[in-house]
Amino acid sequence: MADATAILTAFVPPPGARRLAKAPGTDGGLLKFPSSSVVSIPLIDDASFWLAPGRPPAVLAWEQAHLPRRFTPEDQDFGPPSWDRMFALPSVPGVLTDRELVVEVIAAGGGQTAIRVDAQVAWQPPRPHGEYVPSAARVVTVAAVPDVAAPAGAGQFRLPAPVTITSAPVVARLAALVDSLQLSTIGVASCPAFLAPVVQLTFRARPGGPALAVAQGPAPCGTVLFTLGGRQPALQVPDGFVAQVLKLADLRWRLS
Repeated sequence: MADATAILTAFVPPPGARRLAKAPGTDGGLLKFPSSSVVSIPLIDDASFWLAPGRPPAVLAWEQAHLPRRFTPEDQDFGPPSWDRMFALPSVPGVLTDRELVVEVIAAGGGQTAIRVDAQVAWQPPRPHGEYVPSAARVVTVAAVPDVAAPAGAGQFRLPAPVTITSAPVVARLAALVDSLQLSTIGVASCPAFLAPVVQLTFRARPGGPALAVAQGPAPCGTVLFTLGGRQPALQVPDGFVAQVLKLADLRWRLS
């Protein structure tokens, strides 16, 4: 991707640095893999390797001082054996979710420092055409359900009874909320469970009819599980998703 190439070329080699063809075997090959990575399934990681004179902390500080100003310093780790820092560019809403330059340094002996530079770019994949609330939906049932990922016995709440809504404008607004969510780019990850109930929206063509689509969230990793025709894509949940649902449905539930 052109954006990753542009980020990688923004690295400013320290004085006396020379580029290496591959990761050096320094300290057991520690630089063979990135020290940190953007948590995203759609991700490009383009790397380069360098050898420069000086001690690792000094080389990393020099790089931070000479990077273009458009980069914002972020997370860092202090050695030994390695030191690294992440530098970010602004995201491109709806297109590029993360744009990072990661610089890792490690002592290479003889007064030299080995450097790994990673340009990491994650993007937002488009939501497939068929993964939206079907236009035939005329009814929605709003229910509060326990979070299935929470440990047994955690978060004991008195749940309100489900409410079925047949008002066309309300059904349309709730469907539009679900349809506005983007695909999650996190994938399978270890995330803390929610200890509060989550909201489930079941869309039907008529009261008592079969479910056309079900949206349930928030789930771990900040997602809404969307079940449609045997598929279950994970959608990225916005802040305040439950509050939005309750407001659109005109429900005054207290779920904590």
